[in-house]
Amino acid sequence: MLKLYRLISIILIPIIFINIYFRILNNKEDKKRFEERFGKASVKKPTKKKLIWIHAASVGEFKSSKIIIESYYKNYTILVSTTTKTAADYALKYYSKKIIHQYAPYDVTHWVKRYITFWKPELVIWIESDLWPNTLTLLKKNKIKSILLNARISPESYSRWKIFGNSYEKLIETFSAVFAQSKDDLKRIKKLTNKKIEFIGNLKLSNKFEKKIINQNRNNTNCSIMIASSHTEEEELLVSMIKKLFIKFNNIQFYFAPRHINRATNIQKLFRQHQLISCIESNKKNQKNNIMIIDSFGNLSKYFNKSDIVFLGGSISNHGGHNPVEPAKYKCAIISGNNVFNWHNIYKEMLKQKACFLINNIEKLEKTIEKLITNKDILKKTKQNALKYANKKFFNEEKLKDVINSSLIKNA
Repeated sequence: MLKLYRLISIILIPIIFINIYFRILNNKEDKKRFEERFGKASVKKPTKKKLIWIHAASVGEFKSSKIIIESYYKNYTILVSTTTKTAADYALKYYSKKIIHQYAPYDVTHWVKRYITFWKPELVIWIESDLWPNTLTLLKKNKIKSILLNARISPESYSRWKIFGNSYEKLIETFSAVFAQSKDDLKRIKKLTNKKIEFIGNLKLSNKFEKKIINQNRNNTNCSIMIASSHTEEEELLVSMIKKLFIKFNNIQFYFAPRHINRATNIQKLFRQHQLISCIESNKKNQKNNIMIIDSFGNLSKYFNKSDIVFLGGSISNHGGHNPVEPAKYKCAIISGNNVFNWHNIYKEMLKQKACFLINNIEKLEKTIEKLITNKDILKKTKQNALKYANKKFFNEEKLKDVINSSLIKNA
């Protein structure tokens, strides 16, 4: 199967070029840096320190690599590769002094070989499920140790991988160590391979380097509510619900943060269709509005800190939900739909501790928000429970550092 994949990756090269061309036209690819996708470095390689390569496909994975960057950038050159432009923009905005960023090469053997030959990583750390067969095979062939962190496999992916025999096992065996994102992922991965798989917590929930100041005096409204990471198919329902809540309650504030920030103007149109006035965050005019649409990247925490209640999207639609611990750290009452397979274990624990609410439709969401607005005692207790849960330890940083240090020593 992997041999067939290598052959197909070569055959598809002309299509890759066409794809890049259209991605540049749609501003999804950096036209000044697209050659990095062919393994060509756009910066000089520092020679004074050994290099650790972290591959984090998108923003979420990049953010979770913070603990590794902060722990090792002083003694090692940290190369971070991503595949999305938004992740690249985020990396350069917040970490340009601590890392080198390059776009990951497409998984074509001679492009990956060019990349590895130039950067010569001492260790490679792969985050989550963006597994590229040619890249992983070349790393093993060149005897470069690699670690897979936050490995995850959804029930759907598990079913698909079973069809391809031992292909998944061959990919997993290229890593010197593998750590699953959750206990559910651990069980599924173990069914596909005999390799030792461990669970040391969810890397995305590591808070070793986080300092949070919770704003207890959020604003002068009766209640502040945030819709976070909404997906397209949920937005019409959510806007309609917001209108109903404004009919019942005058003095409330809504922050609306779509999963894809380029949808901000579309969402504003939806509000207009429902006779509601809203403002967009980047428009400095009309900022004093009871509905603000967030169109900035990496700023969710700012608005979590302004909110009493947070609804996490991607959960009424079937996208698996989003991380509830982040808003919980800001003492928010969390509500989510029940499609939360990406965070099943976390929600299960939070429900036991009465730190969140799960609903199965938009009507239940409206009623739950209404209950929290009108019953301040329930709201207060839920917020306290959420913060208490968020302050627990979710990830074994010491174990991770032991594994990384051991790998670096063996390569020395």
